[in-house]
Amino acid sequence: MVQKGKYGLTIVLSFVLLLVTALAGCSTKEKEPAAAQSPSVSPSSTASTNNGGTDNGKGGLPAKYEPAIKLNTVMANYSYTKFGQGDTTDDNRWTRFIKDKYGIEVHSLWDVPFGQYEQKVNLMIASGEMPDFFGVTPLQFKQLSDAGKLEDLTDIYNKYASDSIKEVIAGAGAEVLDSAKVKGRLMAVPWTGVAKEGVPILWIRKDWYEKFDLQPPKSMGDVLKIAELFATKDPDGNNKNDTFGFALNKNLAENSLVGFLNGYHAYRDIWVKDASGNLVYSDIQPEMKTALTQLQALYKNGWIDKEFGVKDPQKVEENIGSGKIGMIFGDMGTAASPLQQLTPNNEWLPFPVPSVDTQEAKLQIPLNIFNYYWVVKKGTAHPEAIFPLMQTWLDLFYNNTSEELYKQYNYDSEADIASWMNAPIKIYKTKRATNHLAEMKVMNGESKDTSSLTPEQRDNYSSMQKYLAGDKKFWNVYMQDGPNGTGKIAVDYLEKDLYMPTQFTGTPTPAMVLKKANLDKLRDQMYLKIIQGASPDEFDQFVEQWKKLGGDEITKEVNEWLKNK
Repeated sequence: MVQKGKYGLTIVLSFVLLLVTALAGCSTKEKEPAAAQSPSVSPSSTASTNNGGTDNGKGGLPAKYEPAIKLNTVMANYSYTKFGQGDTTDDNRWTRFIKDKYGIEVHSLWDVPFGQYEQKVNLMIASGEMPDFFGVTPLQFKQLSDAGKLEDLTDIYNKYASDSIKEVIAGAGAEVLDSAKVKGRLMAVPWTGVAKEGVPILWIRKDWYEKFDLQPPKSMGDVLKIAELFATKDPDGNNKNDTFGFALNKNLAENSLVGFLNGYHAYRDIWVKDASGNLVYSDIQPEMKTALTQLQALYKNGWIDKEFGVKDPQKVEENIGSGKIGMIFGDMGTAASPLQQLTPNNEWLPFPVPSVDTQEAKLQIPLNIFNYYWVVKKGTAHPEAIFPLMQTWLDLFYNNTSEELYKQYNYDSEADIASWMNAPIKIYKTKRATNHLAEMKVMNGESKDTSSLTPEQRDNYSSMQKYLAGDKKFWNVYMQDGPNGTGKIAVDYLEKDLYMPTQFTGTPTPAMVLKKANLDKLRDQMYLKIIQGASPDEFDQFVEQWKKLGGDEITKEVNEWLKNK
C-alpha cells in the first residue's frame, strides 16, 4: 500500500516481509520497501549532501568520465507521478545530476510498472537484446549466469564500490552478497532490502499495561501471564468476558504467529543449519512442536480468539479497533499502521520479542533483497560505472540533510511528484536504528540543533516534541523513534545480531517446484489442527509425511546446492 505524506511516499509492508516465498529465497512478485516511514529520506551516520551529493566514503569510485559515457538500462515504477514539467525517462532531475557529476548518460529502453517488469525482462532476454545494466529476479540471474551473459564483478566491486556502498550491502547480511556469487565469483550486486525492519516486535496496549501495573516481559512465560490477565481480568472494565490476550489470524505467515514462534526458537518456512552444518527445514524441528503445543494451551484457555482460524487479518483488525485485544506481534512500523488508525486514542508500547529460556530470541528473516539483483551485460565497456549510480542514490535518497534537495530529488509534496523513482539504481538499507540514534542526540542535547538530521528525522523529531507537549495523536512516532521506541529495539537487535536469516539463497530446486506448494498446505493444516486441539503428536506424523511426500528430496537438493555453490 502506498500512502502520500509530507515526507514522501509512506511505504507500508503488509508483511510478512517475506520477499521470499517458495524457497525461502526470494519472491519474484514485487513488494515495496519495508519501512513504516518514507524510504525517500533515510538517515546516514556519516554523510551529508548539502552540496548536492558528496559522501565521506567514496572508496575507489571512478572519476568523472570525460567525455561522457552512455549506459542503457530498463526501469520499473510504482505507477505514481515521478516527472516534473518537461522531464522524461531519459531527461530528468536524476539523469541530469548523474551526467553533470559523473559524466554518465543513462538511457532507459523502457519503463513499466513493477507488475509487468519480470515478464518484460523475460521477453527481452529471449530476444537476445539486453541493456548494459538492469535488475533481474533470482531465477533470471541464474539463467543469465549459466548462459555466460553476465560480467564478472568480483574485482570491479572490490576496486570501485565505495565504502558506503559496501557498508549498506554488508549490513543486509553476509548471506546477501554471498547469494550473488557463482562458484565464488561475484556476478551481480544485490538490490538490498529492509527485511531487518520487518522482524517481529511485541506491542502491548498501554492503558491495559498500566492498569495491571505490568513490567516489561522478559520471557515468553511473562507473555503468557499477560495474555491470561488480558483475557480473564476484564481489562476494558465492561464486566464481560470478551477480551483476548493477543491477536492471531488465519494468515499463518504473518508476524502475529511468527513472533510467537521465534520466542520459542521455532521458525516458519526457512532453512537453518543443524549441528553438523547441513541445512534442515525449520518447520519440522522439535522447537516447532513445543511452540504449537503452547499455542494450543492458550486456545483451550480462551486466551486467544477461538475463531481465529476463520478470521482474516481485516477481521482481527476490527477486534483490535473495538478494544478486544491487548497484545499483537507486529513489526517496527505497526504503531503507524495499523494501530494508529485502529486505536487513535489508545497508545501501544513496543517490546523486543522475549525468549522461552535464557538464550535470546532470534528473529527470522528471508534473504534480505528487494526481489532483484543488479547485473551488467558481459562485454559492457564500463561495468564499474554502476557504482557512481549507486552512490548517487545513497547521497540523494538516504544521506541528504537539505530540505531543498529533498524536494528536488525525492518528493515534492506541493507538486505531488516522487522524483526518487527516477534513480536508475537503488539499494535499500535499514534505517530505524539510525533514525533513533540521530534523533536522540538532539533530544538529549548532544547535538545543538536539527541541522544534522535528514528531513525525515527532523519531521520525526518535531512530531515527538508535539507528543511530549501533549498532542497524543503523535504517539505512534514517539513509540517508534522515541527513547524506548522500536528504534531502540532495532539498535539492540542489530548490535546483538538477533536475526535468523534463511540459509538457502538459491533458486527453487526441481523438487521444490513440483512439491513444495502441497507440502506447505500440509504444514498449515498441521498448524491449525494442533493449535485448535489435536494431539501434539500429530506434529510427528506431519514430519514423517513431509519427508515421504518430497521433503527428503528437497532437503537433499538443498544440501547439494550448499556443497556446490
